Amino acid sequence: MSPRSTRRAAAVAATAAFTLLVTASPAAAVPPPELVHSEPVTMGTTTLTASFTDWPLRADRSLDFTFEPAGGIKGHVGKLKVLSPNGESTLLGISARLAGGNEMTLPRHPRDYNVWGLDAVALPEEGTWRFEFTVQGPKGTSTGTLALPVGSRPGPSSTLSWTVGLLPWMLAVPLLAYRWSRSRLVRRQIASDWSG
Repeated sequence: MSPRSTRRAAAVAATAAFTLLVTASPAAAVPPPELVHSEPVTMGTTTLTASFTDWPLRADRSLDFTFEPAGGIKGHVGKLKVLSPNGESTLLGISARLAGGNEMTLPRHPRDYNVWGLDAVALPEEGTWRFEFTVQGPKGTSTGTLALPVGSRPGPSSTLSWTVGLLPWMLAVPLLAYRWSRSRLVRRQIASDWSG
């Protein structure tokens, strides 16, 4: 191998190592979610701790959930069924929608692999939501339910928000239509002047 090709191979290896270090560092630097409230869920003879990054819960407000059975998640499988205030089964999060069905297997939280969790999920309506848990582990299967009160959506009503958001377009569309019709008239005059 010539000295030139050896230097080239070393440069390629150094570039690859640098790229791995640069891309791996941000992923490792992502902190776990900052939990502000926890609720214990009785699961027969054991408990599960449900924690939240926002409290009190509000409709349409994105937050993270974490779920941790006593003793940790190692050797356990967790399932979650979410019931909306009107009693319908609802799927939360992308992984739940991909799995299908009305009960989801709890994934590890993407920013804290030591617990199960849902990342950036919003409960779409106010009322009392029910989270029904099933945890299978070495000591058997246990179940529990957590009732979560969810308040009204923060901020103005969606009708007012849409009206304010569309107001500039309501003003701009007539103005643009007027300008377009005026430019069309000018183009016709220019075309008639050129034709003779």
